[in-house]
Amino acid sequence: MKTKITSKFLSLLFLAGASVFTACKDDDPDPIPPVVNVLPKLTLELDHLAGASKFYLDSTYTNENGDQFTATLFKYYISNIRLVKTDNSIVTLPNTYFLVNQDDEESMAIKMDSLPLGLFKSIKFMIGVDSTRNVSGAQTGALDPTNGMFWSWTTGYIFLKLEGTSPVIPTVSNEFTFHIGGFKGANINYKELEIPFNGDILTLNYNKQPELHFVVDVLEIFKNPTTINLATFPSTVMSPNASASSLATNYADMFTYDHMHDE
Repeated sequence: MKTKITSKFLSLLFLAGASVFTACKDDDPDPIPPVVNVLPKLTLELDHLAGASKFYLDSTYTNENGDQFTATLFKYYISNIRLVKTDNSIVTLPNTYFLVNQDDEESMAIKMDSLPLGLFKSIKFMIGVDSTRNVSGAQTGALDPTNGMFWSWTTGYIFLKLEGTSPVIPTVSNEFTFHIGGFKGANINYKELEIPFNGDILTLNYNKQPELHFVVDVLEIFKNPTTINLATFPSTVMSPNASASSLATNYADMFTYDHMHDE
């Protein structure tokens, strides 16, 4: 009789212990997942202005010469982006060709990912498209000829388009059409820029997504070093010529670094 009671008691004790063990096991915290390091991303935010005013299509502004004008189209290429480290070494970001269109707000936020790590003090890029891509045959993406920024395989890409009207232009329509290109000969009109971050340091590290903000002043197209008088300047510029070069030299300084969000 005692043997049966003892056996039953031991069985109950075993089951109780097993229950406690199971309960403790279920209460254990979930294992911590491994940290996945993602290469940094970077966004270039472009804020189009006309002097101190926000720039919009179909709004009227006054240029350096005192001429009123209204833009109906504004597009340009940014390409060949490079970052300058604090030790002055340069990191080239491959295949960076972007078409910025005033009529497409998303295009004014240039997004890049899988970037190298480092500390950077300035950025370099080109307004326009380099010589190699101008003669590389049919291309896709931002460089697709269907984007309306291409003349032909001999004259190449249009680097910047500005179209609109001005009451001072002595034609029936008062229209101007500035299509700026040229990658060879006497009129090479792509412009190489380096823009410092004015003492700020861009940190690219794992899992970071910083933003660089730039002001783009459209009025610079009409001034410095050449003040454009819309009444006398050619109202149609659609080939790589001296007038196109004057406009390109003007717009070479339309970009200014403003600030960064170092996230």
